[in-house]
Amino acid sequence: MRQKRAGARMRPHGIRRSAWRFRGAFRPVIACFRMPGSKTFSILLGIFICVVLASVMVLRFYYSDPETGHRCDWSEAIYVVMALLVFESPITFPEHGIARAAFFAVPVSGLLVFGQGLLRLWGSLSNKNTWDLAMASTYTHHTIVCGLGKIGLKVTRWILDLGEEAVVIESNENNLHIAEVRSWGVPVVIGDAKRLDVLKSVGIDRAESIVPCTSDDLANLAIALEARSACPKVKVVLRMYDLQMATNVRHGFDINRTFSIPEIAAPSLAAAATRAPLDHAIAYGEGDERSLITITKFVLVEESILTGYSVGKLEEEFKIAVIGLRKSGRFELHPSRNTCLEAGDSFVVSADIESLNLIAGLTPPVNEYERYKAGHWPLRKTRVAGGSFPGTA
Repeated sequence: MRQKRAGARMRPHGIRRSAWRFRGAFRPVIACFRMPGSKTFSILLGIFICVVLASVMVLRFYYSDPETGHRCDWSEAIYVVMALLVFESPITFPEHGIARAAFFAVPVSGLLVFGQGLLRLWGSLSNKNTWDLAMASTYTHHTIVCGLGKIGLKVTRWILDLGEEAVVIESNENNLHIAEVRSWGVPVVIGDAKRLDVLKSVGIDRAESIVPCTSDDLANLAIALEARSACPKVKVVLRMYDLQMATNVRHGFDINRTFSIPEIAAPSLAAAATRAPLDHAIAYGEGDERSLITITKFVLVEESILTGYSVGKLEEEFKIAVIGLRKSGRFELHPSRNTCLEAGDSFVVSADIESLNLIAGLTPPVNEYERYKAGHWPLRKTRVAGGSFPGTA
């Protein structure tokens, strides 16, 4: 399915996006009523609401001005009660006993609820973990990321960029990434993800998936098995260092996906060591049929002869696939073949080494742009087949 990105952010569409916005707007309110002590606060709030409603009715039917005999209508009764909440009274103190009781009950009940609200606000500010636990309890169809190392941090960021929601479990409360992730609006719960109670506290039974990505293979496996035991339908995506262990786990424990870091990194490292300007490479196929899918980003400079090319012409002439284009600050996946390339545009291509070298001689790769500006990446004025890219000359 084709997706478009505006800037660096992709968002869900349609009904699902509207539902997320609706939940997001009321999530802090719901979380407030799920914090410790919320039962007492709910009772106080209920009493306060009853007192306010009853006081409006009392003033409407029982209040009479001692001097003029004036009686309150509905709007005046509501206004008086609102004034009483801030210890003000726009009318004369009543003589009727029930009306007098309302004059005292409204500000006292309001003070109690206001005080409880301040205490709960202070508790949420002083104990972030308690607040994040309450926030995590409001999430559904989210991804649980276990471990907030460098991999966990990037995984969380990409989950958000893909328009999904995330909750993080981290065992080390002194982790330097916690404040950054919380600034993204992601709850970070401090706890051991191998424990069932911790998984339940972040909504494992409501989650779409869980990604154990700590630096410990055995810990990741333990988290995955505990999560699968608690919720058999949850999607488990597992990070592992040991390639053989990752393969065995995937087939032996019915884990949805396992990713071996060396297996992922090896193609990119090999690609970076070649004579071609490759940014990334993904292994495709197995055995003798194994090959690489390459990814390289280029920036189109004004002196390049490629300026004015259409995407279709670039693909046909160089036998490449343009898989992304950033134009005027907007990024588009699989741009139209009729799109015209202009100076300042950047594009992402997948191609063989010879084609990449040809393009690199006509416009610089993004990661070599500074060398181009410094005059260390000369460009050819005509299309020349073969040869290596400028950086190896």
